[in-house]
Amino acid sequence: MISFPSLVSVGDRISLRARQLGAMSELLRLNLTSSKPAVAPGGPVVSLTSYGKRARTVGFTIESIAQGEMRPSRLLLWLDESALLAQPNAMLARLKRRGVELLQTENWGPHKKYYPYVASQPSFATPLVTADDDVLYSTTWLGTLLERHRAHPESVHCYRARVVGMNGDRLAPYASWLDCATTTPSHRHFSIGMAGVLLPPYLLQELQRRGTEFRDHCPRTDDIWLNLHAQRVGAKVRQVHASPDFFMLLPGTQKGALLHDNVSSGNDSALSALYGADDIARLAQA
Repeated sequence: MISFPSLVSVGDRISLRARQLGAMSELLRLNLTSSKPAVAPGGPVVSLTSYGKRARTVGFTIESIAQGEMRPSRLLLWLDESALLAQPNAMLARLKRRGVELLQTENWGPHKKYYPYVASQPSFATPLVTADDDVLYSTTWLGTLLERHRAHPESVHCYRARVVGMNGDRLAPYASWLDCATTTPSHRHFSIGMAGVLLPPYLLQELQRRGTEFRDHCPRTDDIWLNLHAQRVGAKVRQVHASPDFFMLLPGTQKGALLHDNVSSGNDSALSALYGADDIARLAQA
């Protein structure tokens, strides 16, 4: 017997694809016509990375950030492929002329989005916001993060977080953790990088001090490394709104993403390897 998807689900998919293509069309128009600098004084630094086929479309993500009401003071794209740096596509080339920095880095995996910046700075006076290369961010995305940082400079701020689950004195499997449903800060809140995370300067200093230790423990799970060290320096995670925010994804970018491996097994392995007795006790108390 042949089964057909419901008209609702088909309609939803068609509607989503239409909205994605409409947003991309508008961003391409702006990229072709805008002379507005992509950066401006006073904002935080924004850093992201890309690779392979995803680098063909990362210009849409960067343009969405550049068109925000708040622009970053620096907008950094870290690449470990020399060919991408030598011959960026036309969209990235136009963004580069407007102030976006295309920078060479060693291949640190997902840690490329923040570690090359952290390692390159003598000190940190402004926060760092990490972004993903497959998301179209809203015009209020960066300004809201900076507003929350100014009100609570001691916290990590994010649009999406999960609540660390506990089974007695042990961590519950990552896949069982629930979405955060509050703006109250907690060490039990675990920021999710996809929607954007603001890291305060004192956490950046600690990440610099830890260097490349992540290579030995969680080379493919940057969220765990960042959340663990936020907890250890006393930086609680605050979700921007009481419910998680979901931004539009670029079509065709999720195939082969780290998310699938990490949720199924990689996150649990890294959590087990990294979280010690003191870390577990701190979570239990929270």
